[in-house]
Amino acid sequence: MVQNKSAIFLKYPTEYPVVGEHIDVQTKELTVDLKDKDVLLRNLYFSLDPYMRGRMRNAKSYVPGFQIGEAMTGYGIGEVKESKNDAYPVGTIVSGFTGWQEYSVIPGASGLRILQGARESPIPLSAHLGVLGMP
Repeated sequence: MVQNKSAIFLKYPTEYPVVGEHIDVQTKELTVDLKDKDVLLRNLYFSLDPYMRGRMRNAKSYVPGFQIGEAMTGYGIGEVKESKNDAYPVGTIVSGFTGWQEYSVIPGASGLRILQGARESPIPLSAHLGVLGMP
């Protein structure tokens, strides 16, 4: 088990979101029980985008809303800390859809993209959430 700090979505705001009322930072224990092809990420950076405000509503949209009581989700960059997937060895830097939490289990490494050479590059990792992040 690992202590996992997360941004938890508490309820849908009717106006501007308020920390502690709509979103809260909580630390919970994460049991890591990886299945075949799963990876555990230590998240390093999160992309905070305008569309995320729309995810704070209970309405049909092109992207699902945040789930009440769960960690918020979005695009991020992380380092593989544990792996049951040969394509993603420990230490690999990846980008993809992840939880807004310190650690995330990604089932089947779904949607992850390896950032080749990112560790050695002089370009900041955070640039992969902007100008370098879109295919």
